[in-house]
Amino acid sequence: MVRSVLSIFVGAIIWMAGFLALAALTAALWPDYQVHGRLWTSEGVFTFTSFMACFNLFFWAIAAIAAGWIAMKIATRYEAVLVLAALIELYVVALHIILFWSKFPWWYNLGVVIPAIPAILLGARLAASEKKVVLAG
Repeated sequence: MVRSVLSIFVGAIIWMAGFLALAALTAALWPDYQVHGRLWTSEGVFTFTSFMACFNLFFWAIAAIAAGWIAMKIATRYEAVLVLAALIELYVVALHIILFWSKFPWWYNLGVVIPAIPAILLGARLAASEKKVVLAG
């Protein structure tokens, strides 16, 4: 039980920190991306080009895969990963469908929400394939 709770907590942190680390690295290498990122963080105005926004979607997916992977490695139980996936999905639905729908392009909102669960589950499957872990019940 403790491992499961810890895995959910760590998975959520990895998900957010992973995205932020990838975005920060991109901002360090791509000055125009940095300008748009600072505008979003300081004023809440989404001015990323479609190309930049696609990078963000890719970063969210990679972060979700990493979150699922680490959660499975820690918990070794698929149920913990399902809880993590449900919590993250609730969070992104609240942000991208309910609160910020008008702040982002519609395709960006859906691009964050739709792949969240499959990416987390993919990460868990990758972790499970590396080592025998309990995938059900």
